[in-house]
Amino acid sequence: MKILRAALLSFSILTPVSVLAQDACSSDLRTCLIREALGVAEKIAAPRDRSEALYAVVGAQAASGAVADALAAARGIPDERIRHEALVLVADAQARAGDLSAAQATAGSIQDTREQSAAHAAIQSVAVALANRKDIAGAMRATDAIEDFTRRSEAQAAVAIAQAQGGDIAGAFDTARKIKSDFWLPEARKKDVHRFSETVVDDYWYYEAMIAIIGLQARTEAGAALDSAREIADMSARSRAMAAAAVAQAESGNIEGAMTTASDIEAAYGDVGALIAVAAAQAKAGQFGPALELAENIERTYADVSALAAVAGAQVEKGDLAAGLATVAKVRSFNGAMRAMVVVAAAQARRGDFADAVKTALSLTDDRARSDALEQIAVLQAKSGDVRAAFETTRNMSNPYRRSETQVRIAAERAAVDSKAGVEAARGIEDPVGRSAALARIARALR
Repeated sequence: MKILRAALLSFSILTPVSVLAQDACSSDLRTCLIREALGVAEKIAAPRDRSEALYAVVGAQAASGAVADALAAARGIPDERIRHEALVLVADAQARAGDLSAAQATAGSIQDTREQSAAHAAIQSVAVALANRKDIAGAMRATDAIEDFTRRSEAQAAVAIAQAQGGDIAGAFDTARKIKSDFWLPEARKKDVHRFSETVVDDYWYYEAMIAIIGLQARTEAGAALDSAREIADMSARSRAMAAAAVAQAESGNIEGAMTTASDIEAAYGDVGALIAVAAAQAKAGQFGPALELAENIERTYADVSALAAVAGAQVEKGDLAAGLATVAKVRSFNGAMRAMVVVAAAQARRGDFADAVKTALSLTDDRARSDALEQIAVLQAKSGDVRAAFETTRNMSNPYRRSETQVRIAAERAAVDSKAGVEAARGIEDPVGRSAALARIARALR
């Protein structure tokens, strides 16, 4: 069920749900749903399942501003690892609300000895919150509380990226340059000479930050982003930065520019992501001939079917199912063909051809691919307003956990448009973990 917890995080920022549901507690729907989700969670007998459900409740409480309740609920989670991860949500909410001392205290209370620990993640949340408030110096100081040098550099990279996301590209580059190893590597070597003997460790997070910043810069300033990429000394990192810029160019419709950038990438295989983005952009623009030629070359050279799948999906969305299936037929591996057929099924669903999409999904002989397709179809059905059909689609999933996770998505997606329908869908989830998580996630999205 760790997938469910990840899904709850990745979908926590939803379209605000309109508080229009004519419910017994419509005067304060968020509080009512959190209370209901908590009640369901507390009745779950299995400690691990109860922990998963309570994690979702903590997220909703923290997002609603009920931080004290969230902290109490987090501390009551029986599974230690999930409890620590829930405390990260609390620390993040405290930091976002400006209560940095409380956030730091919550982070400090996490007794997690793993290298990628929840305590480090909580401190990083504090640092990013400070960066979002334009206090970059304070954000960098906050990372000093992370004793592990590599993990501290990762948090500092997150600060630089947050700065870039806030629009301060030049400042983000300055922050990223401070991540370079000169200031910490000697001390790191004193503590663990074997671990830090390889110089490749030195600038890893510096480069990761630079690549992310350049990708953001390329969305609006492609030329400047490419200049920034070319200044990176390390060839591998430089190539990845160029690829990030090329992807941004392709996604913005500058197909010719993206192809030129891809051709300048030096690292072997470093251009594959850029070329996939170009092929997808060509297909989206209706340039199927060039897109198909490029996609076939990508599969032959790199054994990557992503471009062929993107072309097939675009063809189906344009109404040419036969052409899409012919493109899938060009895929030479079984697993690759299954991945491409998932894209085809989703494209059928996006056109509103739900019955045919379900037939396509059920024709897939790989269970994971079949579930992937069914999930995408069910979510699109929910977005269209047909929750009953969406739930019926999930019943074709053989894995009960995957089915429950998809039903949570259905309820949340429907609630983004119609809160009453979304709540009804959540209450219709048989699995109590899923039901509690769905109610909590809807509450979390309420504004």
